[in-house]
Amino acid sequence: MGGRRQFATAHAAAAGATRWQTEALATLFSIADAIQPASETGYINGQHRAQAMLEAGVRRTVVLQHVDET
Repeated sequence: MGGRRQFATAHAAAAGATRWQTEALATLFSIADAIQPASETGYINGQHRAQAMLEAGVRRTVVLQHVDET
């Protein structure tokens, strides 16, 4: 996941994002902080964050989806 995080934050910084903004963007790619929907339970992680973003008017964001390749 680090490659995607680095790609996103590097492009955001190049476009003029502040350090705070790039750090916030990086958390969207963090397993500990990312919004992780689950088909059966609703969310694995990030339900409160998703709700706060919806209330703030955010309608699109990055989510982390685990794909089990067993």
